[in-house]
Amino acid sequence: MSKPTTPLRSAALKTTGLSGALSVCATAWLFTLATPSYAFGGCSCGGVQNIVRTARINVNNHTTDVGNYIVDNILKGVAQLSAYSKRETEAAKRIAEGRDQNAVLLERQKIRAAAEGGRYDPATSACIDLSGVLNFGGGQTSQGVGGIDIANLSRNRSYGNGTAGAPVRSGGLALAQEIKVDRDNLRNVGGFADPTSDVRLLTEAITLDTSDQQVAQAYARMINNMVDPLPPKPVTTEEAQTPTGLARIASRQVDATRRSASHAVFTYLGDIATPTGGTELASWARNAAGPAYPNAVGDKVSSLQAVDIFVHSRFANPDWHQSIAKMSPDAVMRELLLTQALDLHVNWMRFGLERRVAAVEAASLASTIDGTEGAGGGAPLGN
Repeated sequence: MSKPTTPLRSAALKTTGLSGALSVCATAWLFTLATPSYAFGGCSCGGVQNIVRTARINVNNHTTDVGNYIVDNILKGVAQLSAYSKRETEAAKRIAEGRDQNAVLLERQKIRAAAEGGRYDPATSACIDLSGVLNFGGGQTSQGVGGIDIANLSRNRSYGNGTAGAPVRSGGLALAQEIKVDRDNLRNVGGFADPTSDVRLLTEAITLDTSDQQVAQAYARMINNMVDPLPPKPVTTEEAQTPTGLARIASRQVDATRRSASHAVFTYLGDIATPTGGTELASWARNAAGPAYPNAVGDKVSSLQAVDIFVHSRFANPDWHQSIAKMSPDAVMRELLLTQALDLHVNWMRFGLERRVAAVEAASLASTIDGTEGAGGGAPLGN
C-alpha cells in the first residue's frame, strides 16, 4: 500500500522540479537498458532526446556567441593597434619632414648670412673685366686698316703693282715727289708734327685709329719710308729675257725676302694697335677705365688698349689695393684668376713678337755677311 502524500512531500517534489524528473527518467532509462522486457515502459526517451538536443543547441549557441564576442574583441583590438601604428607612422613622417624643413631653412640662413657678409661679392668690376679678357686679341670685325693690310700695300708698292706702285713704275723724281707730298699733307696727324717719319705714331699709340683715312695714310707712309723707301723700277718682260734683267730679278727677290722680316714686325705692332672688337669692347673700355686712366678712350679700342686698361684699373689704381683687403676669399680668387688670364695673354703676345724679332735678327745676320768671302758676290777662287 502506498503512503499517502503529505504536504511536506508535495513541497519537496515541487522543489525538486526538473532536476528530479531528469533523475527519475535517467534511472528509468538505465533500468530499461538493463531489463529489455521493460524497455520504454516507464519513461519517454523522446522527451529526453529533446532535452539533450535543446541543451546541445543552447551550448552551441552560447559557445558561438562567446566565440564571436572574442573574435570581435580581437578584431577591434587589432584595428585599434593598426590605427595606433598608422598614427605613429604619420607622426614620425611629420617629424622627419619638419626636421628636413628646418635643415633647409638653416642652410638658407647660412647662405644668406654668408652673402650678406660679402662672401659671394664679385671682384671690383669683375663682370666687365671678364668680358674684356674674352675680347683680348680681336673681336667680331676690324674697325680700321690692320697691320697686315698696310704690309701688303707696302709690298705691292715695292713691286710696282696697282695704284700704290705707280710712282715706283715711273721711278726717279716720282718717288721723291710722293714722299714730299705725303709729308706736307699729313703734318700733325695723330698728334705728331711729321708722322710719316716718326715711328712713335705706331709704337706710342694705345689705339691707332686707322679708320681715319689720314691716320692710315700716315701709317702706311711711315712703314714705306722705314722698310723700302726707294724701290727700283720693276723689271720689264723684255729685260727679264736678258742676263742682266735676270740678275736684277734674283737680287730684288732676295732683298724683298729680307725686308719681309721688317714688314712682319710692323704688321704685328699694327694689328694689336688698330681698333678691333666693335662696340662691345669699346663699351667695356669706357666702363673699366675709370677717372684715373691716363689715355683717352674713344669709340674704337684696340686689343692693346684693352690690356692697358686692365692693368691700369688694377695695379696702378690705389682704390683697387684698398678694395682687395675688403674682398671675400672667393672674390680675391676671382681677381687672381683674371690676373693669371691677363698674364697668359700678354705672354702669348710677347711670344708672337719674339718670333718676328728672331726673323729680323736672322735677316740682319744674313745681310751682315753679304760681300764677305764665300758669300754673296764674293765667290771663292778655285785652285
